Amino acid sequence: MISDTEAAVGLVGALYQSAAAPERWQHFLQLLARHTNCRSAGVLSHDAGLTNCNLSHSFGLPEEAQNEYKTRYGAINPSIPPLFALARKTGSWSGLLRPLTGEKAYRRSEYYNGFGRRYGSYWGVVATVIRDSGTYITLNAISSEETPAPGPREVQLMATLVPHFVSVAEIHALMASSRAVTGAAVSALNAMDKALIAVDGAAQVILTNPQADEVLRKADAISLSGKRLTAKRPTAARALEALIRAASATGAGRAVHSGGSLLIHRDTGRPLQISVLPFQSNSLLFGAAPCALILLHDPDAHSASRSAILSAIYHLTPAECRLADLLHQDFDVAQAAEVLGITQGTARFMLKNVFRKTRTHRQPELIRFLLGIPSVSSH
Repeated sequence: MISDTEAAVGLVGALYQSAAAPERWQHFLQLLARHTNCRSAGVLSHDAGLTNCNLSHSFGLPEEAQNEYKTRYGAINPSIPPLFALARKTGSWSGLLRPLTGEKAYRRSEYYNGFGRRYGSYWGVVATVIRDSGTYITLNAISSEETPAPGPREVQLMATLVPHFVSVAEIHALMASSRAVTGAAVSALNAMDKALIAVDGAAQVILTNPQADEVLRKADAISLSGKRLTAKRPTAARALEALIRAASATGAGRAVHSGGSLLIHRDTGRPLQISVLPFQSNSLLFGAAPCALILLHDPDAHSASRSAILSAIYHLTPAECRLADLLHQDFDVAQAAEVLGITQGTARFMLKNVFRKTRTHRQPELIRFLLGIPSVSSH
């Protein structure tokens, strides 16, 4: 039989794995339920006013239980207010769930009769921590009233997890913020009119945006050889390799080179223009850190139009794009409706959709927004 120490060590390890890989929460919660002799376990979050409640991860509960907790029962869980009152004293608290309300009061509650009975939520051992934002994060292991109540062993096991749960809540918040920033950066790269390639300190390609993918797909000037960028002609290939190596070494802190530009000739059309810039990353401990950025400009390519950007990024329909373009040209709604061959009522309805999709509210604000988008290509 596994010892309490072995159980605690295994749980702590699984908890930290969950912080790094959210898909591992299910495994950790399964272990927690097993070691506390409970049928289910979960991670809950609440704001102080109980207006935003969520059962973000769970084991042993059906999906509908998570939805019901978020939409109704989280706000009327009678155990939450006294639990939070205890947590506010020191920033965290752990212990038995049922004494927080008393068995009689809990059985009379709407929460128990509408949620707890159906999903076997009666006995429990919990740990709650308070985030700086005022959000309460709760870890619980729950069993039905037909099973034995958790005892001192389960309480001690949960208490052992508390300082690690505090750390994991911090890690989770940092990683969520990092993922949001990364997602925004990737979206920005994909929306760029220019082709962009990032390489690491070993001059290997680690990132390309869709515009760069298109240039590499053509392979009429440059292409990928393994993970390295190379040119079609040997002389150009050597010059490009030297420039990328120098710039990436600078970005990795091993050299001092300002980067540079060169033209790569191709069989047809004007030469491809390439600029290579060192990029000093704050994440050099990780193997995939970008150390140089390569900008590619194809002078024969058509630049993205305003309509293309409005359609791809803001999901405007073709008619809404035409309306926005007419307003940008100083047409009023009535004039734009006449040009488009629609009624003014239809034009105003379309304009409301444009406001909503671009997160603007008035026509002058929309015009300022449109001024920041490249004009329609004349190619």
